[in-house]
Amino acid sequence: MLSFIHPKRWRPELILLLAGAAITRLWSLLQPNAVVFDEVYFKAFAGHYLDGHYFFDIHPPLAKLLLAGWAHVVGLSSSDVLNSTAATMRFLPAIAGVLIVPVFWGILRRLGATRPFAFLGAAALLLDNALLVESRFILMDSMLLLFGLSAFYFYLVGREQRGNWRWLAVAAAAILAGAAMSTKWTGLTALALVGLLWLGDWRGRKFSLGRNLGELAVLLIIPLAVYVSAFWVHFQLLPHSGDGDAFMSTTFQETLVDSPTYNPQTKLSFWGKFGELNSVMYRSNQTLTATHPYGSRWYTWPLELRPIYYWAGDVDGQANQGNIYLLGNPIVWWGTLIAVAVGAGYAWLRRIKLRPATVGALAAAGVAYLMNFLPFVGVPRVMFLYHYFFSFIFSVMFAVMLWNDLATPRHGDHGQFATANRKWIYGGVLAAVLLGFLFFAPLSYGTPLSPAGLAAHMWLPSWR
Repeated sequence: MLSFIHPKRWRPELILLLAGAAITRLWSLLQPNAVVFDEVYFKAFAGHYLDGHYFFDIHPPLAKLLLAGWAHVVGLSSSDVLNSTAATMRFLPAIAGVLIVPVFWGILRRLGATRPFAFLGAAALLLDNALLVESRFILMDSMLLLFGLSAFYFYLVGREQRGNWRWLAVAAAAILAGAAMSTKWTGLTALALVGLLWLGDWRGRKFSLGRNLGELAVLLIIPLAVYVSAFWVHFQLLPHSGDGDAFMSTTFQETLVDSPTYNPQTKLSFWGKFGELNSVMYRSNQTLTATHPYGSRWYTWPLELRPIYYWAGDVDGQANQGNIYLLGNPIVWWGTLIAVAVGAGYAWLRRIKLRPATVGALAAAGVAYLMNFLPFVGVPRVMFLYHYFFSFIFSVMFAVMLWNDLATPRHGDHGQFATANRKWIYGGVLAAVLLGFLFFAPLSYGTPLSPAGLAAHMWLPSWR
């Protein structure tokens, strides 16, 4: 039996994490009963899958297809989705947000983290307000994160398997990596990370050349098949003319029923449509000139200098107003940077030799951080804090794995220090993370605050 589904893997802390994630992500999910931030776009895209009218988006179609499928499952018509808040569609991204937490716990455990540190790392994601907010609306990033992290997790599972179970785990990693890049092109980093790990493991694998080439084929072909299949379904569901026509060539428009240029004699193959749409998506991403008052540059993200104002409620008679910000828990975001800096400095000054497994985990987390962060350096289009989510999660992973090693009493006098103080420090860190989450929760759930109360939450002038 695969060890990741073995009952002994279901530790009590994992149940606690899963319950906490479900409560925080699903509580009062239908509120506010209003369209929040980019929900206006993604619910419209889902609605057009239901009515068949062609639309254009700069991202691949998988997450939008899943949103449409969810709308169909819960009984929403295209009119419901297009002409109302369609708040029940929020459940799918919220469920993805719930699952991110146990998947991250599983990754930390597979990398060698002890149960307390795996719990701490997963709790940091559970109690991060930015990940919470992004999971509670009709948006794509919670699904993107779940797909990418799950691909990493299943590859780690495959490392411990042999025979058919290893094939199954590697195939699952390939499918999920394909799902990530079929949601947003930035999800391609999930496949890149799995591929780098696979190459790095090459020397330690005692498989035949045929087996290794077979796994390589799985990691290349399956993600591509998932990506292509998403576009095939996309075209099948959008046979009619719509507001996306103008982005496409005249020949493409001639294939759309009800288009002014519709010509039933015009034939355009799937591969022709696939190539044209991907080309248009690329050009649109490169030439996007729209601005946004809450856009931010890549170098501001680690310190979350510019959050995103998602929603403003009505002002009541006492001048109280509900507001929703995409704002991370500063205790987690800033604390992670401090933990990495202090931990690395401590290890260097004390000449501490980290365990080989820790070095490998830190290398994986560090490479994943950089490959999800550095590509944004040269992007000229408007960007937002949520573009940093993958890197943020891998920074938490780096900090957890580093301190998991440093807090283990095996390094001489620093181990004595760890034994005497780690329980107090651990409890203090966990309490601070929880208090930070609770303090900023009103800006996550839209709880009405007085002007003075809102000002108290604006720790930096740039948060306004």
